[in-house]
Amino acid sequence: MRLILLFLAVFLCRVTAHQCDAETECSDDETCCKLGDNTWGCCPMPNAVCCDDRSHCCPTGTTCDPQGARCIGADEKHVPMKKKKPARKTVERNQFNEVVCPDKASKCPDGSTCCLLEQGSYGCCPVPNAVCCADMLHCCPNGFTCHGQFCSQNFAMIPHLRKFASTSIHRKPAVEFLSEEEEDDDDEESTSSEDPESDVDPIACGVGKTCPAKTTCCNVRGKNGEPKTMCCPLSNAICCENTCCPAGYHCVDGGKCEKHAKTMRTRFWNVKDDEDEDQI
Repeated sequence: MRLILLFLAVFLCRVTAHQCDAETECSDDETCCKLGDNTWGCCPMPNAVCCDDRSHCCPTGTTCDPQGARCIGADEKHVPMKKKKPARKTVERNQFNEVVCPDKASKCPDGSTCCLLEQGSYGCCPVPNAVCCADMLHCCPNGFTCHGQFCSQNFAMIPHLRKFASTSIHRKPAVEFLSEEEEDDDDEESTSSEDPESDVDPIACGVGKTCPAKTTCCNVRGKNGEPKTMCCPLSNAICCENTCCPAGYHCVDGGKCEKHAKTMRTRFWNVKDDEDEDQI
């Protein structure tokens, strides 16, 4: 019952709004107008005239007069210009352009859509601005309608799409760089190894600098802003400002690492014998 009420609420919100683009909207009594930074804004009146200054708008049938900060009608009467406000985001993204799902606890990669699953969590539909089907398992491209085992648009029908698993938004502490003492100790262990076939050769980071085997060279800024090379004790690591993260993670504020959103599968169409583990 809760899910039915949720879908009803979303539907009612949608019928009182119109899209500026795939990820922003204004209400039906507003007009989509571009802002100075080329994003979308909302003018607080329907069918408005969007002024060239990209900050104001005027009622339909009037002309913008930016110098006088007014809207001039055909009868020479004028009214004050209206200020635009930023359009509402229908798709939330993080700093890495990944799609953050409405539960704020999961995310999908760029180019996909968060869709609710039967168990109440979110999966990812492998196309942007997708239609999430009522069976909570499949989805269709934008402009199509879920119809049984297919997605339909006018007389065209294609197999519906299968969602794949979203990525949990989880952060863990970043890894500290090796101290100079630790680097020296690791170098001594490398040179004293008795196994000639072991992969223990130091890594050349640049002129006069090496890091121990199975670490990563990180070029960072020292306390005085000068370039400095540090050693991260992880192979193929991601170098952050003062720390590092494992491969497959982003560096985030607060000295944390956040896992990348799982990339979408190359096989989109729903196939009965598809045993991809990432499928929902």
